Amino acid sequence: MTRVIVHAGFHKTGTTSIQAFLERNAKLLKPYTAIYLKTDLGRARYLGRWYGQRSVFWRRWLFRRGFREFLQTVPDTPVIVISRESFSGMMLGFRGSHLRPPRQYAPMAIPLAREIIRECRRRFGPDVRIEFLYTTRQTQPFLSSIWRHVLRTSRLTQDFATFRAAFTPPPDLHADAMQIATAIAPVPIHTAALEDYANHPLGPGQAIAELLDLPDDVRQRLKPVARHNPGQSDTLSACFLDMNRGHLRGNALKQAKHDLAMAERPAETRRKAAK
Repeated sequence: MTRVIVHAGFHKTGTTSIQAFLERNAKLLKPYTAIYLKTDLGRARYLGRWYGQRSVFWRRWLFRRGFREFLQTVPDTPVIVISRESFSGMMLGFRGSHLRPPRQYAPMAIPLAREIIRECRRRFGPDVRIEFLYTTRQTQPFLSSIWRHVLRTSRLTQDFATFRAAFTPPPDLHADAMQIATAIAPVPIHTAALEDYANHPLGPGQAIAELLDLPDDVRQRLKPVARHNPGQSDTLSACFLDMNRGHLRGNALKQAKHDLAMAERPAETRRKAAK
């Protein structure tokens, strides 16, 4: 019987670090699980986010087709791990339909989870064992992280206090996960709070390692990864805010932000990015 573990979000909860952990340890894990990340997923890698931007039936249908296309490339394997945060929709804070940013994940993530379940059963049979993992984070650092991300990647002109005030009530990622769990029961959902893994040697990667049935000697050989995608400093965030409120537009603004971000990175990181 095939077991499929889907790490479906949420954004800014250590997802990039988990994916880097899986990638770094892929060779060690290969005898025990097949791993599928962003570049393996074909159209499915972005269609979940696209559905979240405007949750209409035909975009849901396109996600279903894209996920089905991906599964057709997956050979029969006892254990499969898939990690992609856009399987919970679009990141909170970005503008969706009617120029209104989504305030919670559950309304986007529940239909996407149902399509994933449907297509896994279609591909592997009705007895397939499907499990979801949703990583979570405390509200204040989560909102700060998405504000920094949206500030860097769009023309957001709100300071953090204004951005945060728009989330009333504030997002509760654990509550979102519990709402998803109720909607797709009896398919099980695991949750893992980012803060609980702050001091673990494997960091957020431990959240996925806990779900895998690995021999003790393999667990001891798992390699940690450095923190990924931590977001820019307060100083750089203030610069981005000023730039978003300024005269630059389009590619000129994007390039100027890129140059500032690269200048803030450590020299070794800049060298790797230039390769």
